[in-house]
Amino acid sequence: MKARALRTDFRMARMASRAFLGLVALAIVAAACGDDEPGSGAGSVTLGEGTGGIYLALGDSIAAGEGASDPSTSGYVALVAEALRARFGEALEVRTLADGGQATQDLIDEQLPSAIARIREGDVRLVTITIGGNDMSQYGADANCLPDPSNAACPLEDGLLEVEQRLSLILRELREAGPETAIVIQAYPNLFSGTGHQFERPADIAFDLLNGVIISVAQRHDVLVADPRRAFILSGPEFTHLLDPEPDAHPNDAGYRRIAEAFLEVVGLSIGEGD
Repeated sequence: MKARALRTDFRMARMASRAFLGLVALAIVAAACGDDEPGSGAGSVTLGEGTGGIYLALGDSIAAGEGASDPSTSGYVALVAEALRARFGEALEVRTLADGGQATQDLIDEQLPSAIARIREGDVRLVTITIGGNDMSQYGADANCLPDPSNAACPLEDGLLEVEQRLSLILRELREAGPETAIVIQAYPNLFSGTGHQFERPADIAFDLLNGVIISVAQRHDVLVADPRRAFILSGPEFTHLLDPEPDAHPNDAGYRRIAEAFLEVVGLSIGEGD
């Protein structure tokens, strides 16, 4: 996600209280279920045997590695690819369609067709996805949502339902293209946790809302969930650029390593090990 979009999400989340209390509670319950079984779904799916194959990465700027010192080596996609190559050999190919600023509709329009076509060709070992955070940015500029989103004219609740519909379309079409392909979508950690930033608590609300949708849709379509949330608790200063001279909410190299570990855990791999 772009840092500006993240800040907008959290500004909006800070205001989301009375009108959406029930929605927040449902999201927290769903997220809590994800904490118990963060990798639930796709229980029979494996990475396959043999050598080579393709790793396909989709998503926003976190998937693209923004904030990493070198996305090609220290972004989470690069770290996941390294572990896959330890397992399947150097012939394993990485294809990333991820792009900064992408929301769910952008993924549908710009990434999904190519992803589906590639999966149908066969030999895709793994698909990873980080998407959804940028979908909330539009509401920060909506006067009806400021300063009180309980205003009936604020479209936040409808927007969350639309995110759910688009995520469902994405995961359904990917699953139909590859019924036995390992597909993993990421839950978003609270990047502000432990920073003392004014958005630290609002971020809890914003990400609970979004993660509730992500986890629910993933379970519906037999997709695994990579869940790095616990690793980021009180670790925003260590895992992001938020306390840098030029603050940025994107993960740093250490943060991307934690995200990579979450993806690898649900497919039975780890950084530095082939199996």
